[in-house]
Amino acid sequence: MEKQANRRFISVALLSMALLLASSLAVPLAGGRDAVPTPLVWAAAVASILALLLPLWALWRYLQELDEYLRSLQLKAIYFGLAVLLVVVTGWGYFELYFDLPNLGMYWLNPVYWVAYSAAVVFVHRHHGAET
Repeated sequence: MEKQANRRFISVALLSMALLLASSLAVPLAGGRDAVPTPLVWAAAVASILALLLPLWALWRYLQELDEYLRSLQLKAIYFGLAVLLVVVTGWGYFELYFDLPNLGMYWLNPVYWVAYSAAVVFVHRHHGAET
C-alpha cells in the first residue's frame, strides 16, 4: 500500500511541477504581461496557485495512507522543511535590512520549502533505516 501511495504522491508532484512551469512561463513567453489579455494573465496566476496547492493536498493524502512510524518520519521532514523556510525568510529579511540586499521574491518560498522537505525525507529515512 505504501508503494502505491509513494507512486501516487510522486505522480501528483510531477504533474503539479509541470503545471507550475507551464503557467509560470506562459505569460513571459507570450511577450509579457502587456502583450497578453488580462483574463489570460489572471488564468495563468490562478493556475500557478492551483499547481502549488496540488502537492500539499497530495502530501496530506499521502500522510493518511502511511502507518504511524512512516507518518512520524514524514512529519519530521515537514517540520524540517518549515524550519528551513522560516530561517531562510527571516535571515534574508535581516540581510535585506542591514546590508541593503535585493528583496527575495515571495514566489521563492514554495521551492525553498519543497527542497528542504525533500532533503529531510532522504536524511530522515536513511538515518532511521526506513524504506518506503
